[in-house]
Amino acid sequence: MKISIIGLGYVGIPLAAVLADLENQVVAIQRHSPRSGWKIDWLNKGKAPITGEEPSLDRLVSKTVSSKNLRAIDNYSEIKDSEVVIIAVQTPINSKKEPDLSHLKDACFEIGRNISKGTLVCLESTVPPFTTVKIVKSIIENESNFITGIDYNLVYCYERVTPGHLIENITTLPRVVGGVTKRCSETGAEFYRKISSGEILKTDALTAEVSKLIENSHRDVNIAFANEAAQLCRGLGVDFYTVRNMINSLPTREGPSNPHRNILEPGAGVGGHCLPKDPYLLLHALSEEDIYKPRLIPIAREVNDSMPILIRGLVSEVLEEADKTISASKIGVLGLSYKENTGDPRNSPTLKLVELLDTNVKIHDPYIQDYYPFKTQSLIDTISGSDCLVIMTRHREYRDLDLRCIAAMMRTKTLVDGRNLFDPEDCIENKFIYRGLGHAY
Repeated sequence: MKISIIGLGYVGIPLAAVLADLENQVVAIQRHSPRSGWKIDWLNKGKAPITGEEPSLDRLVSKTVSSKNLRAIDNYSEIKDSEVVIIAVQTPINSKKEPDLSHLKDACFEIGRNISKGTLVCLESTVPPFTTVKIVKSIIENESNFITGIDYNLVYCYERVTPGHLIENITTLPRVVGGVTKRCSETGAEFYRKISSGEILKTDALTAEVSKLIENSHRDVNIAFANEAAQLCRGLGVDFYTVRNMINSLPTREGPSNPHRNILEPGAGVGGHCLPKDPYLLLHALSEEDIYKPRLIPIAREVNDSMPILIRGLVSEVLEEADKTISASKIGVLGLSYKENTGDPRNSPTLKLVELLDTNVKIHDPYIQDYYPFKTQSLIDTISGSDCLVIMTRHREYRDLDLRCIAAMMRTKTLVDGRNLFDPEDCIENKFIYRGLGHAY
């Protein structure tokens, strides 16, 4: 079949490659903007515009472009004869923590103007509750004069991808297909069974929308608990990781893994496109409908958003102990990506930390060359002559770094570990003034 995918991001690119590898004719649609237009050229050359360790992605893109099953364009004309249209555009939040659905609305207007009868439209972007029916369905029907569930089918089937596992996630994870009508759900489920070996769960569009947002809010709350527990342990002079290992040691009757006693690791902050915004998308819908005023989810967001502030405080602590100030120091930061072994800097806590430090900061990341307005440096330039080294991402390249070599390169031996990369005892043995999340130092 012919499939159009709108949006060349972490969802659209791997999904396009997977569908094209299944012998579909896939057209990837991306606006030719100054920031994203380059993705069209890259994809048409057989290169995946995603950095980091992504097993099979480069191979699939190269293979499917060479076979002419995949191509990228910057207009919506190909929607006219597509049997399936997938929306995978970004849905960010603005400075007021309110959803910005402008990209989604633009895509819906174009779909409505170009859609043909019998088309299946799948919305995979994360959206506030009621969006599929109140916005997507409304715009497409107004522009096309089609009736949803009769002239065309509309489902909400949220993406479940994680950088570093994009192809695996798309082809193996269960999918939740929320149809606007029962017929829409059946049609959508039939399509997604061709993509994923995981279970296909059919429901209505609103339930699917809420499932996505609560899924990510649940993880955000659990991360916030780990971050708060780590700070509590440090305040009491107790090692959080020792406490965590003891708690997580409790088995179940089924085996060693206990889902009820699985405390996560703390970290220097939460980033990516999903967790920093999805709880706000959920809260936005609730505030509009005046149903219930949640307390736990907003507090969890505050805790996770505050982690770069905590890291900045630890930097100040170690420098003060070394008779230095932040303003007069050179800070080296390891990691711009929000997640290890990927090149994804979206909403990375490093961005907030650099803003808070407001001094001479050099950043290294093996997967990112630049991310406006930041330019990364070589590892040697980042460490050499620095007064404080801050670990913000636990990339594989950093795990074998020799603390003695690092110490010899630095002007002042202070280290703040936001990702539990180094053993605290090793740092102290190598004469570092050390601070780490969850450690009693």
